[in-house]
Amino acid sequence: MKKSILILLCLLLLVTITTKETKAFYADNELSQITKIANKNNIKVTTWSMYIKEPIGQFTKMRDLDQAISTFMRTEKDYTWSKKQAEKDHYKIEGNKKSSNLEMEEKILIIIYSQKGKYNLSITYDVKGDWNESKWPRIFNMYKQKIENYSTFYTVQGTTDIEQPLYTEASELLVSFSGEELQSLNEDNFISLSAYTKRLETKLPLGDNQYMNLHIAYRLTNESADQVKVTIGTPIITSEY
Repeated sequence: MKKSILILLCLLLLVTITTKETKAFYADNELSQITKIANKNNIKVTTWSMYIKEPIGQFTKMRDLDQAISTFMRTEKDYTWSKKQAEKDHYKIEGNKKSSNLEMEEKILIIIYSQKGKYNLSITYDVKGDWNESKWPRIFNMYKQKIENYSTFYTVQGTTDIEQPLYTEASELLVSFSGEELQSLNEDNFISLSAYTKRLETKLPLGDNQYMNLHIAYRLTNESADQVKVTIGTPIITSEY
C-alpha cells in the first residue's frame, strides 16, 4: 500500500513539473509575446502561422537521400503525402494534415536540389490556423522540441481601429516592443516597418553588424476608413500582408 502511494506521489510530482515547464515555455515563447503585446495595443488577433525549418541535409548518393526521405515520411505517418513533383531547379514533396480539434492546418514541405556535386534536403513545417489562446499550450507542447532546435518564424494577423496616421500607429506598436526602426515603406494605405528589438531572440543579419527580428505592417481595409489589417512577424513576415 505504501509503495503504491509512493508511486502515485512520484507521478503527480512529474506531471506538476512538466506542466510548469510547459507553462513557462508558453509564456516566454516569442509568439506568445507578440500576441500579448498586440492585445495590449487593441489589436484583435485572428490568425497565426509558424514556419519551422530544419538544417539542410547533404548527401553524396541519391540512394541515401531517398532512404532518408522514406524514413522521415514513415515517422510523420499522420500526413498525407504527394508524389515527388519536378520544379524548375528542384523536386518537392508535400505532406498535409488537418487538426480539427486544434483548429489548425499542418503542412510539411520537402525540397530536394543539387548543389556543388551534392544532393541537398530541405524540410520545412508550415503550421497555421485561427487564433485560439486556450489551444496554444497544446500546440506548443507538440512542437516544443522542434522550436527549441530549429529556426522558427512566427506571423500573426489581426485588425484594429485607428485614430492616427498609419505610420504613427505602427510606430507606437513598435515602441511597445522596445524596438528600433531600421527600414520603412510608407504608402497612402499601407505602412511597413522593419526593426530590431532585444525582446526577441531570433534575428537575421543585414550587414554592417545590423540585425532585424521584427516586421510590422498596417494596411487599410475596405470595410471601414478607420479599420486596418495588422500583420506582425518575427524575424520577418512569412505570409501575404
